[in-house]
Amino acid sequence: FERNTDLTQSRITFKSFSFLKLPAEVKKDTFLIRVKIMGDAAPYDRIIRGQAIPDSTTAQAGKHYDFIDGVIPADSITGYLPVVLYRTADIADSSVTLNLSIAPTKDFKPGVTEDDVFTLSWSDNVVKPSNWDGFISLSAYFGTYSTVKYRFIIATTGIEQFPLQQSGRVPPKDGEFTAAAMTDIKAMLKDALKAYNDSHDPDLTDEFGQLVTFP
Repeated sequence: FERNTDLTQSRITFKSFSFLKLPAEVKKDTFLIRVKIMGDAAPYDRIIRGQAIPDSTTAQAGKHYDFIDGVIPADSITGYLPVVLYRTADIADSSVTLNLSIAPTKDFKPGVTEDDVFTLSWSDNVVKPSNWDGFISLSAYFGTYSTVKYRFIIATTGIEQFPLQQSGRVPPKDGEFTAAAMTDIKAMLKDALKAYNDSHDPDLTDEFGQLVTFP
């Protein structure tokens, strides 16, 4: 499997994935794991495929994931091993883990053991941000918290965390959102919510049975 591009060339053994930034209607995505073969390149495409390692794997084949064939292109020693990940109801409040290795195919057999294990973890979990309530808080821009609302915010903006500038008299730190930026985001969310409600029946409703709204 792939290695870092730093001087140590340390092997990358774990990656995580979240469905949070994807629209709610997206129910699956394909995760690509970069691989490098041992030996020489060939003048034709070669098939590579993954297989699960049962130990410590909590994801269920066919329910949470499926392996599909990847390709090592002709005249190359690198390629991608694809894993189809599914957005299931049970990962809305938890995560699943897949330990995998290279499966034997007509083109390849597993190589060095210590370079043949990779762990992939994914979820669709949301956690209420710690700065939602309080004196300087997200509630001023987003209103009352609900999981449905927060998922809508993430799907619309592609942002999971909104650290806020603590004072207009002090320049914002890297990554902090100013009051002006948050006002613009709120306006974008209100427009997006109107567009959603105009094209859906009923309007967007949260887990408490309340209509999702923004101040």
